Amino acid sequence: MFYDTKMEILDSVHLATIQTIYADVQPHTKSISYEDGYTLEITHRAFCDQVSGLHLNSYVRIADHIFIILDLKEWSDYMELYLYRCKPDFA
Repeated sequence: MFYDTKMEILDSVHLATIQTIYADVQPHTKSISYEDGYTLEITHRAFCDQVSGLHLNSYVRIADHIFIILDLKEWSDYMELYLYRCKPDFA
């Protein structure tokens, strides 16, 4: 994996940068369906070192886009994040 993409972990209230890390970000297609009928399309996934500031429903910024983490898998030495891109006027 190539940790070549700057990813900012954001405070969920003010969307201020808490921490900056580097990740391997890849395009990815996955749907997450909720029991109330909503379906969200995951557009990217990211691989990064294990970081305590990353949780489900945390926000991250990659370039000029803000994503929310809708799924997260912790492996022995890295994390796999499934990202949903928020609306452009969110920030």
